[in-house]
Amino acid sequence: MTAPKNEMKLSTFTFHEQAVHVTVGDKLGALDAIELGGEILVVLTWLGNQGEGLRKPEYVLPLSAVRHQDLSADPTGPCKWAINVALPRSLFDGTASRQVRRQFVVRSGPPLTLPMKPVRH
Repeated sequence: MTAPKNEMKLSTFTFHEQAVHVTVGDKLGALDAIELGGEILVVLTWLGNQGEGLRKPEYVLPLSAVRHQDLSADPTGPCKWAINVALPRSLFDGTASRQVRRQFVVRSGPPLTLPMKPVRH
């Protein structure tokens, strides 16, 4: 028996808060990442709903699409990955052209909803 074409398969994901070192323009920063289906997606922008206290990843950048390095050799370090190329500010403020978005393989975020602030246990 085959699955219907419109069926969506959801898998588990891992959220990595501020886990990706990045240079945007001339500033250093850290971005969130979502590990989903064996792929690491760097969250460029979030869509937030303050009333409900929820957010969704609006645009993501697959880590595999850019030069990067794995920093997880240091388990005490705050970041797990570092992107080795500077990202243009336009990827974050919504002004990136289609050509720039294609160059960085930017795509819409997965259909996930997370709390505004990560829950601390």
